[in-house]
Amino acid sequence: MKHPLLVGLLDLLPPPPRFPRARRRPVDLDYGVNDKVPRRAWIALSAQHAFLALTFLVYPLVVAAAAGLSPVETQEMLTTSVLMMGITTMIQCARSRFGSGYLITCVPAPNAIPLASQALVAGGMALLSLSTLVVGLLQVVLARLMRPLRVLLPPEVCGVAMTMLGVSLADTGMKQALGVNAAGILTGGAFTINYGTFCVAMATLTVIVGITVFGSRGARIYAVLAGAVVGWVLARLTGVDAKDLGAILSQVSMVALPPPPDVTFALDWAMAPLVVLVVLTSLLDILSATIALEKLEDRDWLRADLAAAERAVVAIGVGNILGGFSQAVPCGVSRSSIGFAASTRATARVIGFLAGALIASAAFFPKLLVLVTQIPSAVTGGLLLYTAAYMIVNGMGLILSRNMSDRRTFTVGLSIIAGLAVGLLPLHDDVPAWAQPLFSTPLTFGAFMAVVLNALFRLGISKVAEVEIAPGASAYDTVRTFLERQGNIWGAGRDAIEAAIPAVAQAVESAVGPAAGGARGAVLLRARFDEAHLDVTLLYEGEVLQLPHQIPAADAVAESEREAGRLGVLLVSRLADKAVFDTERGHARIKLRFDQ
Repeated sequence: MKHPLLVGLLDLLPPPPRFPRARRRPVDLDYGVNDKVPRRAWIALSAQHAFLALTFLVYPLVVAAAAGLSPVETQEMLTTSVLMMGITTMIQCARSRFGSGYLITCVPAPNAIPLASQALVAGGMALLSLSTLVVGLLQVVLARLMRPLRVLLPPEVCGVAMTMLGVSLADTGMKQALGVNAAGILTGGAFTINYGTFCVAMATLTVIVGITVFGSRGARIYAVLAGAVVGWVLARLTGVDAKDLGAILSQVSMVALPPPPDVTFALDWAMAPLVVLVVLTSLLDILSATIALEKLEDRDWLRADLAAAERAVVAIGVGNILGGFSQAVPCGVSRSSIGFAASTRATARVIGFLAGALIASAAFFPKLLVLVTQIPSAVTGGLLLYTAAYMIVNGMGLILSRNMSDRRTFTVGLSIIAGLAVGLLPLHDDVPAWAQPLFSTPLTFGAFMAVVLNALFRLGISKVAEVEIAPGASAYDTVRTFLERQGNIWGAGRDAIEAAIPAVAQAVESAVGPAAGGARGAVLLRARFDEAHLDVTLLYEGEVLQLPHQIPAADAVAESEREAGRLGVLLVSRLADKAVFDTERGHARIKLRFDQ
């Protein structure tokens, strides 16, 4: 017998994964989400995903430096954060109520850095622990909002988030590649380029891109590793990286158990706005990540699998709950991992599961952790630029998957401008502390503006539109003009509109043809759009169409208009995702549904 509290908690979680629509696999996808991967490729790909994730330990280092933590405290926070990253990644890659079942690795969340820094300064580890715990709890609870918020998160909004995600990576990557400090660039501060650093970054990027574009399938697996090795070696030879690695590594042991957490909590209500902003921005970030992976998996991708997005949010939330009890910084999804999966054409979740195990095991090897944190910023810059290119292109493709009306044009354009402003201008330090997470990256502010503008520009748009098709009028021309105009207003997907036009035109022809005894008077066409479906209803005075149980014989179709009409009815049912032939208020009705 299940405990009532356990049942209540499980009810908050999204259902186990299922795939109601058959997916058409892209021809260039080597290893799909549920594929088995040869051992050699599995280990190589997993190791590079783990390496990319560990490079983001720079964020906890920034937090530790801002809070003035001692080397011992910094090392302990790094260790627990890495352990939680690995565990959360394994949860994420599992197909259950707690995981999306996609190849998503987890890293310290960039949008949570202001929260972690201020929590450490204001209340030490106790306040950081409670903040991380509350973030996780809110993520688990709010995961259920992904479905109700569907209308506020159409593909163009998610496309803006994905594009700004790439811009955020490019912003950080370019500054690291040029060897400049972000502060004061546009406020009169010194701006000098370190050409040695730039050459190392370009060498790293060139090796990765060269192997990805011109290399064989087997060589692509090692693109990131080869680029990082070449860049690091070049940095050492040219003096760009002059750190005494031996002295740095001698200060830590080779193998050590993670420190037992000192579970204490401290409350400070001043952290509440920061916590809320971190949670809300993480929802868009995670949704964009799952959409990017879905598009890699499905050649005919139409819309986001919100059930998978819910589970992805739950997995991150569970990881942050565990992190709250172990004094770790809040974690989020790795954007670099998605770019690497796209370039290697490998999205198998078994890769992510092993990567998670490798990340978690790194917590037991302090020297390895310290070594990864010493990777030259020039090399990191090259890696980030490589990932950013994929994310920007994928985001643009997602934006253009919808018809771009004036409303959507301004939603996308103004949101991208807002995101770029955060990357170009030093706005972060000039806003109140509670709003700083919103201005922390182009992604957070650009995605926020996209959500707000989308909601604003939806005002005044009718969900239902009607037109009468007069007797003798061209059914195809009338249907095409009406649906294309409404599709632009609603922002419906091009594929849905193009699929609906011939099906609805054929339905009108069937309604006025011999199969329905010839419709008397005009045919009323009513269309409704709700982000998930395009529903078209035809009302007319005449007989209700009957769906034939088998295809009419060719000779019967040639000799009988009624049999030809029955064939048209069958064609309508095949062209639509769902077709219903019945009555409504004394009129014959044809109701067609087209999935968006």
